[in-house]
Amino acid sequence: MNIAVFISGGGSNLKALIDAKEIGYFDSEIKIVVSNKDAPGLSHAKEAGIPYLISKDDDEIINALENLNIDLIVLAGYLLKISPKLLEKFTIINIHPSLLPKYGGKGYYGIHVHEAVFENKEKVSGVTVHFVNENLDDGAIIAQREVDISKLSSAQEIADEVLKLEHQILKEVIKNLEEEYARTNISHR
Repeated sequence: MNIAVFISGGGSNLKALIDAKEIGYFDSEIKIVVSNKDAPGLSHAKEAGIPYLISKDDDEIINALENLNIDLIVLAGYLLKISPKLLEKFTIINIHPSLLPKYGGKGYYGIHVHEAVFENKEKVSGVTVHFVNENLDDGAIIAQREVDISKLSSAQEIADEVLKLEHQILKEVIKNLEEEYARTNISHR
């Protein structure tokens, strides 16, 4: 599969995918990284020699992705809502730092998720990878993994534990999707 990774921040999930590809964990190629701003995580794309695009313009993004025959968009810390135009043309997955449907939707991103989890004295948190639809954090769940957070004492500690899971589960989902794609050659559009 040809993959586009969308980021808005530090890009640690992008880096985890680049590292997984380099050791042959999956066969898919990260063809482009797209960001809505000059995000620090673009440095991972630059270091790996992966082209990148900074844009909020749907037509410009779609044109770039179509020219690269993108099969899958991976939202890895991308903070803009995906437009109907992109949803119509591409299969899109997202990684979210909670056990959806808990702590999903508007306002629940990054450390805000972990602060809410901590404030509500949850004993377990985790990560969800799901298909993207027109509603925030609402698409069909592909995979979830949980972690015991009962002994953690801050939102940042929860964030650190969940991030470790994110780096693991995202590459596993890519590997599974590419195996399914190779078997069926049918996308989830």
